[in-house]
Amino acid sequence: MDGKRGVFPWSWPWCDINGKRLRPYQIFLSRKFSFTYLIIIWIIWIFVGNGPEKTCDYTNDMTSCIGGLWPTGLFDAPLHFFTSLVIAPIFHNSNEHIIFVSVGLMIFVQSFELRQGLLQTYFLFMLFTSITAITMAVIMNTLEIFLPGSQLLASGLSRNWMGGSAGFYGIIGASAHQTKNKWVVPSIAIGFESWNHFLHGISIFTSSAHMISLISGFIIWGYWTGNLGKSQN
Repeated sequence: MDGKRGVFPWSWPWCDINGKRLRPYQIFLSRKFSFTYLIIIWIIWIFVGNGPEKTCDYTNDMTSCIGGLWPTGLFDAPLHFFTSLVIAPIFHNSNEHIIFVSVGLMIFVQSFELRQGLLQTYFLFMLFTSITAITMAVIMNTLEIFLPGSQLLASGLSRNWMGGSAGFYGIIGASAHQTKNKWVVPSIAIGFESWNHFLHGISIFTSSAHMISLISGFIIWGYWTGNLGKSQN
């Protein structure tokens, strides 16, 4: 469902595309993926907990292995890596992480789903997650060849990566094409991520992953909708 384009492509989680308040069951039906995903990640967080970042014990704790993406696994254990692509978005490694992803879902993903529907939103969420994970794994493993002694790279390669932030950054990039000016939303996202990295202090790998996903969403959905090459009014 595509509505009239405004400055921002966002809607209140309890309203339809025109701002009309919905009944509870209508809210859920209009955003089935977003709310189902939120329910799943919080059930896992409450009953399973965070996924360990540094360990992978296949004998005693399969969750720590399949609940995250290990960059070296793209080449050392590709079947495990690609299986984890499906599972990693539902695991999170800290309170801050799951809250950040939940807020992103409640603002950006549910708004996109309201306009585009469940199937397109889910497909794009997983597509951007996969593109980001594979690209980051290739970059990190390639850099290790040229910078074998880098402690920064070693820290990134020795842990797993999980969560839904890569998916929702891709959705943010795609949602830029639901606005009057497609450059407004990416500019805001880049500004926020600059603060997130340089002032808040999140990992360069995390920020890079977010930007790869944002750009992927912007380019792929813009190309698919035919809006990428259009000039703004």
